[in-house]
Amino acid sequence: MSRSVPVRYWRKGMKRKISVVGASLVLSLAGGQAMAADQPETGSITEVPAGHYTLDPLHSKITWGVDHYGFSHYEGQFVDLSGSLQLAEKPSKSQVSVQLPLAEVLTGSALSEHLQGEKFFNSAQYPKASFKSTSIEMTGDDSAKITGELTLNGQTHPLTIDATFNQAAVYPFDKQYRLGFDGTATLKRSDYGIDYLMPEKGQKGISDEVRLDIEAEFVPQSK
Repeated sequence: MSRSVPVRYWRKGMKRKISVVGASLVLSLAGGQAMAADQPETGSITEVPAGHYTLDPLHSKITWGVDHYGFSHYEGQFVDLSGSLQLAEKPSKSQVSVQLPLAEVLTGSALSEHLQGEKFFNSAQYPKASFKSTSIEMTGDDSAKITGELTLNGQTHPLTIDATFNQAAVYPFDKQYRLGFDGTATLKRSDYGIDYLMPEKGQKGISDEVRLDIEAEFVPQSK
């Protein structure tokens, strides 16, 4: 018959376990912060350590804009993005991919739900859009043309992004090393079968051309 362990010994044992776990967490966090601190703060992509980076959805978005019957430049956003950057020693050999959940289109109004319908993004049938790079041409120390394939509404066409590398540094809030980029691109929505309310000859409508403004931050992939 087993004997019960006195409460005072059980408490001492638990305190030791908690102390060990706490010490391990502190050492782990300190080690991670030390590794982040060792990474270079730089505005040159060639100085950033090569490796696999993951898109940070909290600090990344794509803003799209169209001409609305000549009255305004109407904008919306895609959020909750996911993606990855495989940064090579030679940046032009890098690869990037991004996925956009179309159910997460934001306009700040009831139009968000309307745009998810069959006449526009048709998110019920095609819940995601995706971009995957096929080539990268460096146009400067911190700029590049990223060419790839955009799949939207079940159709795939080439898309070129004019990208700018902003900086790599340790983010003071979470002490995590991260990379920041901006980018712009334009596409014709009719190429992807989205032609509702397109301007007809001599009339106005919602422009075929769509401008994309991209904000993206990447963090090292967790091991």
